[in-house]
Amino acid sequence: MHLIRRPHSARPLLELVGEGEGLYTEFKRKVHSPQKIARPIAAFANTGGGVMLIGIDDDGSIVGIQSEKEALEVVYEAIRHHIDPVPDVDAYIEMHRRRMVLAIVVPESARKPHFHLSTAIDSNTGKSCTVRKVYFREGSRSRAMTDEAAFRMKSAAGCR
Repeated sequence: MHLIRRPHSARPLLELVGEGEGLYTEFKRKVHSPQKIARPIAAFANTGGGVMLIGIDDDGSIVGIQSEKEALEVVYEAIRHHIDPVPDVDAYIEMHRRRMVLAIVVPESARKPHFHLSTAIDSNTGKSCTVRKVYFREGSRSRAMTDEAAFRMKSAAGCR
């Protein structure tokens, strides 16, 4: 993940917020769980790409974040430990009325599928195991694919 200057091609913050959440835009008031933040990132990479705006409430109000460093650390952990393979991601800071918003830009990936990794307890053995799910964007939501659909996506992409 790279922290970059705001790209000239980036749409204005108020325009993105005004359109609301959708296929290519996700709002997060704050980030505190790398596992949860990894879902929409993986979904964007698996679908058509998108941007996650951290510091925006679900209703579109710009609340801002306190520390871009802390937010970036959570996003970095999400990408490194909860998505396989690691997607290409860029980030930049937007300022609005002295409020800081972190934009996480996720392009559509050529290395699909990107699996979301989480930990669960196997009900049969009681042991900890890793759960691998493929998420995709459907409207303004990140949805888990069925195992069959994820396998077809992996086969179509030429993965092993």
